[in-house]
Amino acid sequence: MNIAFWSEEGGCGTTSSMAAVASVCSDAWNMKTILLQSRNQEGDLWKKLGTVQKNRMVCKDNAYPALNGLDYLLWQAKNKRLTDAVMLDSMVPVVKERMYYLPQGRDTKSRVYPQSLKVSMCQIVRQAEQLSDLTFIDCGSGKNELTDALLAMSDIVVVSLPQNRSSLESYFVKKYIFSEKVVYLMNCYQQDSACSRKDLTRLYRVREEDLGVILYNPIFRHASDKGRTERFVRRHIRGASVENQYEFMQELMQTTRLILKHIGIEG
Repeated sequence: MNIAFWSEEGGCGTTSSMAAVASVCSDAWNMKTILLQSRNQEGDLWKKLGTVQKNRMVCKDNAYPALNGLDYLLWQAKNKRLTDAVMLDSMVPVVKERMYYLPQGRDTKSRVYPQSLKVSMCQIVRQAEQLSDLTFIDCGSGKNELTDALLAMSDIVVVSLPQNRSSLESYFVKKYIFSEKVVYLMNCYQQDSACSRKDLTRLYRVREEDLGVILYNPIFRHASDKGRTERFVRRHIRGASVENQYEFMQELMQTTRLILKHIGIEG
């Protein structure tokens, strides 16, 4: 199963929310998760998870420059050398045997991509699916050919929504078509905002069972910016801190359950 995270515009907290949801799956329910980011954006998963990227060389004689992370896997896929062993060796462990991510290479945001790149990217996702219980794909923001291909192959699309009326009006007027299963997610959610959860269900006909929130929480945001997303989730799931994070964690876990339920998994 793979879960794609996407937003129409940047700055919606898509990467941090994906890392938080994946951390719940790994830490609360012992699912093996693999996280990756599309080739169409500058990768910053390592900033949320606080681990060191791996570097790989294409060949020992240095006939080619060093390729990092996803670039290395794309090269292997293009040359029909993408195997489980290559994938496993490229993954960076966040939690041993439970949570991993694939480091991003160079970002090449464009409206048009070579067919070979799209095929290789989709092959990497499929390979990751074979090695995990859940694969999480950060598709970034905006629409292009590569994003369309990744969204089309996903089992569910989690659409990050901003909490302001003008952006919401713009999004729902366009009526994007994804796969059959879509969940909407509001990050940094504040109940007293001009657009609340109830407004989304009332004005834009979003069903309650299709809408999740991650509450505004400066402590979580600080931890995420310091690369401690998974550690924050693990710490507060286990109740090892005197900090009162109960409400935040309950909403995060409820949102995670909602996403999993849409793909037939009971959390």
